Amino acid sequence: MEFRKAIIAASIGAGIVLAPAAFAADADQERQSVGEYVADAALTTKVKAAIMADEALSVLDISVETTEGVVTLTGTVGTDTEVDQATTVARGVKGVKDVENRITVDPKKNRPAPAPMQPTPPAGGGMSSGASTAPHAATGN
Repeated sequence: MEFRKAIIAASIGAGIVLAPAAFAADADQERQSVGEYVADAALTTKVKAAIMADEALSVLDISVETTEGVVTLTGTVGTDTEVDQATTVARGVKGVKDVENRITVDPKKNRPAPAPMQPTPPAGGGMSSGASTAPHAATGN
């Protein structure tokens, strides 16, 4: 789990570092001020962290972009519930003005629900008190 978080943090950091080059290459788009860009980058990071903290979602399946406080979610998840959950999580981040959810559903990505925990048997292997746990001698007939 720690390794996964380290990989995700490195990916987010790389995105923040490499994003200015991608932004500069898009000459047709209206330019943001440095302050707006930094605010959007911080908001993107907060939304990704919130998605990562939600056990029902995978930040590896969902991409986040922010422009002027409007968060755009893209990617593919396994269920409609995950699509709705991603929107809810993003809207819950302070500073998000609106959320555009462009996430698609692919049932092949549907992750099985975690198996419910089995009750622990009572001490002594569930045998009634007074029962012998000694091995029985085999009869040689």
